[in-house]
Amino acid sequence: MDRPQSKQVLLIADVNPENISVLKTMLSPDYDIKFAADGEDAIKLALSPDTPGLILLNITMPSVDMYEVCRKLKADKTTKDIPIILLSEPTPEDTEAKGFELGAADYITKPFKRSVVKARIRTHLELKRYQATLENRVKKRVSELHEEIRERRDVEDTYRALVEHARDGIAIIHDFKVRFANPAFCKMAGFSEEELIGAHLREFISEEEFIKNTKRYSDRIAGLNLPRIYKSQIIHKLCIPFNIRRIF
Repeated sequence: MDRPQSKQVLLIADVNPENISVLKTMLSPDYDIKFAADGEDAIKLALSPDTPGLILLNITMPSVDMYEVCRKLKADKTTKDIPIILLSEPTPEDTEAKGFELGAADYITKPFKRSVVKARIRTHLELKRYQATLENRVKKRVSELHEEIRERRDVEDTYRALVEHARDGIAIIHDFKVRFANPAFCKMAGFSEEELIGAHLREFISEEEFIKNTKRYSDRIAGLNLPRIYKSQIIHKLCIPFNIRRIF
């Protein structure tokens, strides 16, 4: 029979009969409890398809280095996100620090108090759930951003192709410098693309036209409602002026 969906799996690695009895009594009503008799068994059960939501490790098990078990669990990509609570007798501060350095989430010391054990397990399961939810949201948003970037690049490539092959001359001028000029514009102006890109506007318009453009720019910045399309004039490389339409 399948366990109820509301029950999460807890893995307890301990061989102390008293600890097993106390923890089973405390936790079995709310969780599906699995027991491991040693470190190897704990790692095997943690890697099983029925992955535990949280692991309780007794660090005082005889002839077993449970700190090493903790290190291995945290080093494995399959089990690294499973919260580990270490069970022990009251321990010195440096002993607790070692467990935290290896990735343990918490310590519970004997004698086990029902309210404390249940509260800490519940807290770390909630933290794990929140972390998983946040990571999924981040992954989803990153995926959406990658898709948006891909779509924008597709649009940019389409517009660039249209502009590059347009029969009309098109140039983009920013801060009075040419940032882009399509082949048709280069042909109209008599300049190569290399000569135009980065060139100041003054190099191919008259001083009078430059003053008019500067004033128009200032008026637009000041908030005046001027037509976005207007007539202007540039000078061909052979010093021949010709009219163009500018879009501000």
